[in-house]
Amino acid sequence: MKFNFNLKGRQPADTRYAFIKAEVPDVQSDILKMLLSVSLSVDDPGQASHAMILLRETVRQGDPVLLGRLAVDLREQRSFRDLSFLLTAELAALYGEDERTGLLVSRIVQQPGKIPVWLDYYTRTVRKRQRPGRAVRKSLSVLLNSMDEYQYSRYSVEVREGIKLALQWLQPKAASRSQKSLFARIQRGQIPVRTTWLQEWQTLHQQHYDSPGQRQVVLRDKWKEGISSFRIGYPALLDNLQPMLCAGVSGKVLKLAAEYLGNAAAAGPAGQSPLRLLNVYRNLQRTDQGGAGMLTEALEQATLHNSWNRSGFGRRSVSVIAMDVSSSMRHPLDSYGLVQRFDIGPLLAFSWISRGEQVITGVIGNTWRPVQSTVRPILSATDQFRGHEGEAGYAINAWLVLQDLMRKRQVVDKVLIFTDCALWDNRTFNQPAGTDLSLWWRRYRREVAPQAKLYVFDLAGYGMKALETPEEGVYLLAGWQERVPDVLNFI
Repeated sequence: MKFNFNLKGRQPADTRYAFIKAEVPDVQSDILKMLLSVSLSVDDPGQASHAMILLRETVRQGDPVLLGRLAVDLREQRSFRDLSFLLTAELAALYGEDERTGLLVSRIVQQPGKIPVWLDYYTRTVRKRQRPGRAVRKSLSVLLNSMDEYQYSRYSVEVREGIKLALQWLQPKAASRSQKSLFARIQRGQIPVRTTWLQEWQTLHQQHYDSPGQRQVVLRDKWKEGISSFRIGYPALLDNLQPMLCAGVSGKVLKLAAEYLGNAAAAGPAGQSPLRLLNVYRNLQRTDQGGAGMLTEALEQATLHNSWNRSGFGRRSVSVIAMDVSSSMRHPLDSYGLVQRFDIGPLLAFSWISRGEQVITGVIGNTWRPVQSTVRPILSATDQFRGHEGEAGYAINAWLVLQDLMRKRQVVDKVLIFTDCALWDNRTFNQPAGTDLSLWWRRYRREVAPQAKLYVFDLAGYGMKALETPEEGVYLLAGWQERVPDVLNFI
């Protein structure tokens, strides 16, 4: 045995070695990012956008077993039902004759009332009106045969029409004579349907009355019946608080309605959008009807359990939420007329503070100005935050946030920046060289907080991808969708 004792070229004992891991393509991760990007897109997820075309090409080249597992995970573990529908629709277009695809579709769709939604994704996947493969049709037929008359009568008008079209298109084989009769009566429109409380109220609201007094008595009694029996759904109550006040309901009924609004279980498992609650809150602020104050307090209680708070995003983290409060952020959101881009950052910040998170809030402009935030009613605090408009100037020097964190050597987990223009790797107007947000972020991660993550929101989002990850720990988002916190938590 020969040993080499030559020390030439040897490194000192304390030399540190850097081990570089070779890049291995992760198909599942890539597809997941594409799906999440499509889900955040302002456009219809089923449309053939660039992201959608790229996703379809990746699905065609991917392993169908792996993609099927991803669809199940999205449906059963992550509550991303629409994404699981989209992915299985793409798989059904390619492997519709495979029995495994049929079993996958039945596991994803689960209920007859969801068949129209899934078929909508499928028809936008295939270029011509081509029926699904035999195995998929068989699975959907089993679901349709599990439906009875009572179940069908409880569906909304849109779902009933969708099931009627599904029966015409899929032509399922009835499992029994009674089921065959049900399918035939559905197609002929002979199934009596139950009206909802909201439909009945709208009918009474629109009909003619002999006097205004008679009209108010009828509508007031209808409100009493709907709230006392809880026939009125939570969304219907939320959208019609002002008409309820105008009907002159009693204090007892009003108190019951307020308790219903503030009940976390009544709001549903996902909770209500805080943007929607803020819009209703501001509508109530405009009315001078008696009882508005009680309902306002109920809305504040409901906001504690909003959908953003129920998301895991931001939990057990130290976060910085920096907000552009210039006049350009006054643009109203499409879905809510009284809510603006200006409100998204403060609403998220106060929601997180209310659930006990550590949040540093502030406004950015020519300077970075931290704003002391305490636990208080979320909606009223968001309204009051409007008073900070223009306090820091009207530039967008977001890099100052990171400079301040580096100066204090302060370690945070997340930095969220809300504005209405692109900031990453780009200097905005009136900024000298060396003030790129990207350069400061790399320094901050390298010198202070290696595990920190940066989220840059361009709420205008003109011509940008919905979600980009230019480098590790950086997420660029264009526009705003309700499921942004869920998507970012999933990532």
